[in-house]
Amino acid sequence: FDWVDTTTHKRQAGRIFKSTDGGAHWAPVSSGTGPFDTVLDYCTTQCFYDNVVEPDPTNPNVVFVAGSFGYSMPIQSGGIFRSDDGGATWRNIGWDLHPDFHALAFDPKNSSNVLIGNDGGVWYSTSRGGRTAAETAPCTASTCLKNVTWQDLNGSVNPATAGVTHRTNLQITQFTSIGTNPSFPDVGGGPGARIWGGSQDNGTERKSATSNTWFDLAGGDGGQVLVDPTDFSYVYGTYFGISPYRMTDGGAGFFTNQFITNGINPSDRSEFYTPFVLNQNNVNQLFLGTYRLYRTDNAKAASVGDVKWNAISPDLTTGCTGTSPNGARNCTISAIGVGGGTAVYTGSLDGLVYFSADAQVNNNPTWTRVGVHSNGVGDKHTLPGRPVAWIAVDRSNYRTAYLAYNGYSASTPHQPGHVYKTTDAGQSWTDISGNLPDNPVNSLILDPSFPNTLYAATDVGPFVTNNGGASWAALGTNFPTPALVISKADAGVPVGPGSNLKYTITLRNIGSADATGVTITDPIPANTSFVSAQDGGSGGGGSVTWSGKSVPAGGSIAVHFTVNINPGVSSSVTSVTDDGYGATDAQGQSVSGSPTVTKFAPPYAVSLSPSAQTGGAHSGQSQTYTVTVTNQGFKTDSYTLSASGGTFAATIYDATCTTPTSTTTSIVAGATATFCVKVAAPAGATDGTSSTSTVTATSAGSPTTSASATIKTIAVTVDTLLVDEDGNAPDVRSFYTGALTTAGVAFDTWDLNADPNLPVKYMEAFKNIFWFTGTSYPAPIQPYEGSLSAYLANGGRLFLSGQDILDQGAGTTPFVSTYLHVSWDGSENQNDRLSNSVTGVAGNSVTNGIGSVPLDLSILGGAGLAFMDQITPINGAQAAFMDDGSNTKPAVGSGPQPDALTFSGGGYKVVFLAFPFEEYGSAGQKSDLVTRVVNFFNAP
Repeated sequence: FDWVDTTTHKRQAGRIFKSTDGGAHWAPVSSGTGPFDTVLDYCTTQCFYDNVVEPDPTNPNVVFVAGSFGYSMPIQSGGIFRSDDGGATWRNIGWDLHPDFHALAFDPKNSSNVLIGNDGGVWYSTSRGGRTAAETAPCTASTCLKNVTWQDLNGSVNPATAGVTHRTNLQITQFTSIGTNPSFPDVGGGPGARIWGGSQDNGTERKSATSNTWFDLAGGDGGQVLVDPTDFSYVYGTYFGISPYRMTDGGAGFFTNQFITNGINPSDRSEFYTPFVLNQNNVNQLFLGTYRLYRTDNAKAASVGDVKWNAISPDLTTGCTGTSPNGARNCTISAIGVGGGTAVYTGSLDGLVYFSADAQVNNNPTWTRVGVHSNGVGDKHTLPGRPVAWIAVDRSNYRTAYLAYNGYSASTPHQPGHVYKTTDAGQSWTDISGNLPDNPVNSLILDPSFPNTLYAATDVGPFVTNNGGASWAALGTNFPTPALVISKADAGVPVGPGSNLKYTITLRNIGSADATGVTITDPIPANTSFVSAQDGGSGGGGSVTWSGKSVPAGGSIAVHFTVNINPGVSSSVTSVTDDGYGATDAQGQSVSGSPTVTKFAPPYAVSLSPSAQTGGAHSGQSQTYTVTVTNQGFKTDSYTLSASGGTFAATIYDATCTTPTSTTTSIVAGATATFCVKVAAPAGATDGTSSTSTVTATSAGSPTTSASATIKTIAVTVDTLLVDEDGNAPDVRSFYTGALTTAGVAFDTWDLNADPNLPVKYMEAFKNIFWFTGTSYPAPIQPYEGSLSAYLANGGRLFLSGQDILDQGAGTTPFVSTYLHVSWDGSENQNDRLSNSVTGVAGNSVTNGIGSVPLDLSILGGAGLAFMDQITPINGAQAAFMDDGSNTKPAVGSGPQPDALTFSGGGYKVVFLAFPFEEYGSAGQKSDLVTRVVNFFNAP
């Protein structure tokens, strides 16, 4: 075990203790010899979880010890050890096994037959795990570590071919989430036959649509998995902690997942598996919870670096930084509920539930805590203070929602139960636990076909209720049926008295059978009059009706109509509310929707975007910015444009950036127009000085109405920008500044740790960028791939260096293949390939003539933390350095492999080191390499 020293209060590394008198006295045994055959710290900080000590029942001198995998060993292995001499010496028998061990059992008839259990399943050996013969020190991978005899009893798949290499029918994976998709083509299993699952320490897995084969596509831990209901190609998942990623190939390849973390603070308090939800009615919108709620509205952006998250709430917990007052692990959001309309619910481990009516559409929504008015037993306004495990919201009407609670009723005797329901958006709650056993409920699913049918996953199995919770029974089977979800949206155009207001009603069928004989009805909103209906609709009797429609299983239809807001509506009326719309089908299904509120816009209003920009301009040159003006009023308008302030001259041009202008054309309500602003840095401007101009658009219809935006331009007098992305962990900037300075290269510096928002317009002011990432992980450059693509496409020159830049899906992005010119399959074949030296490649434009240069691995933590990569240059790129070939997998080939490249073509140049430049040789050798790179950049 491990322990905390009562004197120093510091944790002590785990050790093995032995008693020879029935436990009366204990003494530590030898921890063995390093770096491989040692049990010192064998269970690291997870002794509460990964800790097995089992002596052979027939021989007390043979003992097995199992704990946490040896990630920090020079060659990763360990986690399970055996002593054959009562603890005097130990042998590492964890070669090529799945990490973290929890169980061990002996064959009672022959103790040489051993079963072990870890996070990857079960392994078996008939010779105590192997390494039973005499060995010659020191132990290495080739001399002894590989001499284990474990047989894999789990199914396995070749990541290169996706072929099943081993099948045992052992089905013990622990799933943390499940996702299906009705849009996946029917290949024999019916819609949704392709099933996804997040699994504990076994990645995000996909089931074949034609067999019972499962594929781990992302590795690591598998948390929440989300599948786009309209496009099976888009799949989202998480590892542990704050780690959202996406795939866009529907799981066709291994390790194609790419992180989407731009805008999320990785230091936020969060659950081990963060709650992660996709808006079924807006597949571009995702929500992720830490102690606050984040939202992205462009989850399907072309580049993962362009997916932007924004925090849309304050702390929605009690704020504790340790164990929660109710005994839960921490104070973080544990559940997110998103349904029809515009509302969102959250629940936390410390038992708080919040509701926002506009969190799907407002960047600064209003949050209200619900269930806090304690008036004793049976109080309909009070909720249990236990951890909230799940929130299920009606997909059409957000006012109906359900909460699932962990824990046991005895801990909240005044509010017992595990499933609560609201029909008024959280104003009151009803316990519908019925006869559910008093056990934690971990998730809830609403049956969209039958309003009173819910499914609850509990610690003791799944249950179903068909009567709204009055009674529950063990889960049974059902028959194919439609399941309707209805939603409504206005056109998003500013409206007011006299405006036409256009609506779209979308009806989706997420069930397993076609919906026929569908009728959609919608009452005409108050203070409006019917104008027209499309798609076969008709108005009359105060409502709009569409009849005789069909919606295929997994499909959807949309209908449209227009009303006119009464021109003489009272000034006290500030919005139009459309409520009461719904649909029925011939199969007996019915659904009603959430209210849609359209607020009146002012007659004249305007906005400029972006509201602030920053760029750079070489002294004596100008930088060009694009600004968009939007008519936010409900009347057609035009605008006068002006620029003021600042010490650099600013001139406004039309959208072509060639003709000066001072006005826009007429812009209808909600429409946009673009114009350009050119800011010139004076010829004598000092490097780093800046000028901030204010651009203003003034309404012609209401001269007192205007909008402004600022443009900051930084004067640049050097050609090179050094971008520091090492996060100061450790701080390695001095290696780069020293090499650049010695090489005579003048440069400016941008520290992403101090300001992560590096404007592409500022990057464009530099001919060369030297960018380093140090130990930043994971996927350090992904948030900047859009900017780097634009920079290179505009003729830039990039030097990039760091370790683990390409790990798994980070190396499979379009930027990596298109601009870094690297082919990367996302597997472990080229990942984390330790090398003690690199050698220049003969004939390369930069490294020709450079011999073997040592890498000082101690700079970033030593061999155990060396995560350089091997690469395959493509599309005209040339290998620049080769590694020492000491850590190569057969799938790649034997001997030295490329770990750096150069590229020149398409108007841009790249030098990419897949190892840390800071570890490269001496100071003189670093300076020499920088000189070679700059000469390469400057060459024609």
